[in-house]
Amino acid sequence: MKNIQHFKGSILGLAIGDALGYPCEFRTRQQIFETFPGGIKTFVGLHDDIWPARPIIIGSGEMPPGTFSDDTQMTLALAEGLLAENHSLDEAMTEVGRAFVKWSVSPKNNRAPGGTCMTGCEALAKGIHWTRSGVQQSKGCGSAMRVAPIGLLFHNDLDRLVDYAKASSVMTHGHPAGIDGAVSAALLVASALNGESVETMFESVNRYCHSTDFRTLWNRMPEYFDWTPSKVLVEGVLGESWIAEEAVASAFYCYQRAQDNFSEVVLVAANTDGDSDSIACIAGSIAGAALGINAIPDDWVEEVEDSEYLKEISDRLFIKSQSNSNLSY
Repeated sequence: MKNIQHFKGSILGLAIGDALGYPCEFRTRQQIFETFPGGIKTFVGLHDDIWPARPIIIGSGEMPPGTFSDDTQMTLALAEGLLAENHSLDEAMTEVGRAFVKWSVSPKNNRAPGGTCMTGCEALAKGIHWTRSGVQQSKGCGSAMRVAPIGLLFHNDLDRLVDYAKASSVMTHGHPAGIDGAVSAALLVASALNGESVETMFESVNRYCHSTDFRTLWNRMPEYFDWTPSKVLVEGVLGESWIAEEAVASAFYCYQRAQDNFSEVVLVAANTDGDSDSIACIAGSIAGAALGINAIPDDWVEEVEDSEYLKEISDRLFIKSQSNSNLSY
């Protein structure tokens, strides 16, 4: 088990990956590289004048460089729910639901959150139990992007990790592949924290994730490991990552190809077609858990939005992980 620096690496890593990818979301890799030769290499403002007209408007307000998206916001809400005083899975998810509802009506929820996540939050706000609040047919990546805190808290108890990850998905995303997306993303963070090899990480996901849609793509991944990002992170291969299995597979691809270099992992993930922020968020949580905060450039740690709060959440998760026997079924 790694120390607190690896908890900080995972939480700061996901927020940094998210902030790098957020301005690239909905843009093609070609558009990104035409605007920034070689691709973006550090934080860029969402509405920076250097960008060509965006095909879809996302996010209101200034959104300066280092701003993260709803992906990190929901991760932090999930973490706060888990860190609340609770003694069972149902109590924990009830607290997570409250945190999601609070986030959903916050003025800071101005970053084009996913429709499925918002539908789930609206149901929770109406008092619908978390087991019934989700969109049953949705397998969007919204529940995969936010589960790093579960991977950190339960890195030494994978059966419990799986149960908590499944439950956290059900409250918004009920499709089996959406649930597997959450489980796999949490497992990859736990495996990285535990210092496991890429091969062991891959097999751990296979051990716990069984839905047809997820497994069909996941089991094709090894054949793509030696391919270049421009050939892999595209529609028809690993896809644009709007759906769970594509987002997790794409993030793991980015991690396995540069697992000793945090910057390369998240920059490859951010400079992609489609859901760039979610790919980089998941990839950053894995690479950060494996390498620790000291492997992340100091300027990114200092300049990412709410850096001190991210460190505080990391500290609290680490402390709770040391005594998580009070979190039961």
